Amino acid sequence: MTDLTIEEIKTGKVKVRAGYDTRILATDLGGMHPVCIAFKGSNGWKILRLTEKGKQSLQEDRDYEYDLVRIPQPQYFNVYQRPNGDEYIGKFHDGADYLLAVRSKTILGTYKYLDGEITKVEESSNAD
Repeated sequence: MTDLTIEEIKTGKVKVRAGYDTRILATDLGGMHPVCIAFKGSNGWKILRLTEKGKQSLQEDRDYEYDLVRIPQPQYFNVYQRPNGDEYIGKFHDGADYLLAVRSKTILGTYKYLDGEITKVEESSNAD
């Protein structure tokens, strides 16, 4: 069980445990369930109120189908080559406009790590 915070919920990088598409509608409602979400289940969109930790129930001793959970976010890293030919891995980053001033180094590739898997990021073309 992982408790979320209101700040994490506000980012929108969450979904219900059942895996349905989820939208955060409010995080500042009163009472014991200040979070309001909409999720798209098999029978269309539904509205649900949750605790400030993103839980369906005040009984926090178990997980419920409509509790909020984090959506895994990919992490990126570059593989570099030094002038002597040695290769090494740079720091992890979130991939969003990541620039690193590199002197005397060659970038061999950028890779994505998500859910235990590493894949090479292919360069995309902006040509229409």
